[in-house]
Amino acid sequence: MTALDQRKPESSSVASMVRELGTGPSRLRSDRTPPIALALLLAVHGLGHFVGVLAAFDALEANASLEYLDGAWTVSNDLLVGLIGMVWAGIGLSFIFAAVAVVTEFRGWERTLVVLGSLSFAMCVLALWTAWIGLIVNAVVIVVAVVSVGERGGRPPRMAI
Repeated sequence: MTALDQRKPESSSVASMVRELGTGPSRLRSDRTPPIALALLLAVHGLGHFVGVLAAFDALEANASLEYLDGAWTVSNDLLVGLIGMVWAGIGLSFIFAAVAVVTEFRGWERTLVVLGSLSFAMCVLALWTAWIGLIVNAVVIVVAVVSVGERGGRPPRMAI
């Protein structure tokens, strides 16, 4: 064997490392568009929950009651009105954190979205017909999360690192 035949394989060479660096991390590639679009939807939906927070705290300030279930349920107790406002805020913040989890492909983000989507769906049903668009967005979020789990086939998510 000559000295040329005893070279290191290309996988450990400088050229291969430069080639790998040139492709960049997976989170910067163009195939990241769907998770980023989902994350934007989640963040905007989370901010939309703060309409419920404002309604609850406006009712508290005016010493008025909140009507839920299209007027079938009236909440006039200040403690309950404040609690409902905090639930709206908690779910809204959770959607914003879930948007970060989707972008970073944090393990278990699909299950988190199913739970958050279900809780948000229940709150939107309570605030029917004021929050009708939230029902549609929550249905989309739940379907995307369930389909995402099905595409992976029970395997753990890809790591973005």
